[in-house]
Amino acid sequence: MVSTAAQIDSGLLVDAVRRLSAARTTGEVQEIVRTAARGLVGADGATVVRNDDGFCHYVDEDAIGPLWKGQRFPASTCISGWVMEHREPAAISDIYLDPRIPHGAYRPTFVRSLIMVPIRRDDPIGAIGNYWGARHEPRPEEVEALQALADATSVALENVRVWSEMEERVADQTVLLREALGLQDRVLGTLAHEVRNCLAGSGMLLDLMLRAPEAGMDDPTRERLATIRGSIGDAAQIVEDQLTAVRDRAGELIPRPSGVDLAAMFDDMAGTYDVLRRNDRVQLVFEAPSAPFPLITDEHLLKQALRNLIGNALKFTDEGEVRVTVAEAPEGRAAFAVTDTGTGIAEDDLARIFEAWEQAHTADHERPRGAGLGLPFVKRIAGLLGGELTVESRPGVGSTFTLTVSRAA
Repeated sequence: MVSTAAQIDSGLLVDAVRRLSAARTTGEVQEIVRTAARGLVGADGATVVRNDDGFCHYVDEDAIGPLWKGQRFPASTCISGWVMEHREPAAISDIYLDPRIPHGAYRPTFVRSLIMVPIRRDDPIGAIGNYWGARHEPRPEEVEALQALADATSVALENVRVWSEMEERVADQTVLLREALGLQDRVLGTLAHEVRNCLAGSGMLLDLMLRAPEAGMDDPTRERLATIRGSIGDAAQIVEDQLTAVRDRAGELIPRPSGVDLAAMFDDMAGTYDVLRRNDRVQLVFEAPSAPFPLITDEHLLKQALRNLIGNALKFTDEGEVRVTVAEAPEGRAAFAVTDTGTGIAEDDLARIFEAWEQAHTADHERPRGAGLGLPFVKRIAGLLGGELTVESRPGVGSTFTLTVSRAA
């Protein structure tokens, strides 16, 4: 029996690359890759393999039956090792006719055909395997699509490494920074420099998407690319603002107020900030006011504050939604509320989360952790814009952060 060829889902590839660009842990990367690889070519199974000092470690899988998750094999005895050694894909229609396959390891499985591609072709750090139970004739476009996913995976893993190193450096500086605030400029400068590396990686992801094996790019795909470009532009602006603050170093942010079109701002953020979602089980909803009202404030600082609140909400929300609203408030203010259905915050933590270098505790070590500077930064912006930052939260139910700003600067 020969399996029927599945159509390459270019939209799935683009979505996987988008999600990889936002991944901050190796666990997130592995989850995205194992599901996207299988769905991309209609395979019966997929594995993620790590190059582990001469061994092939099968770290994750998504398949119709058990494969080799958690097992390690000498690189010289398996096809993933061959792929990494030769730095090229392997496409095999019948594994029992190929001498590179260790038949004994495959007989207990459903596998008859496979495609294996290296992760990072110049110096492979792993491989992605796709498997079929019936005989399948691998097509060039399938190999190309899986290799594009593997290339995006390589960049995502590099981004994870950079983020981890950056957070470790910030943690190492914390004690010294508490004792000598003069080190603040150096830390901010280091952070901005490291974030530039992440932005460079995002630029590489854009190139990969543009080279994805597609028979023409449809409008939704172009919109996704435009959204990612916008995200990179926003992030680059934030980095440059921080570098400018460090270099000029008056120590103060200076608001530059102007009229804000709330509907247009929400529409812009809806596309740009969607990339921050941890998974597709979470909806990011922006609810513009039904009756527009005038607002004069520093739109850039306001967006920076909201991005922090939205990013925090999405970081700790696995299912449900994060909803952003705005309404007129007493004393001539506008109130922006960011409400999530996430893990919530314990009462003991509520009083200290607005203090620099402090974070609410979480038992989930796979969640990305920041430096603890986001909420104090938002609180500072709130004061500069003539308002305040408050929070209401229930563990297991969710949280609402409310940022008020003066409607007339």
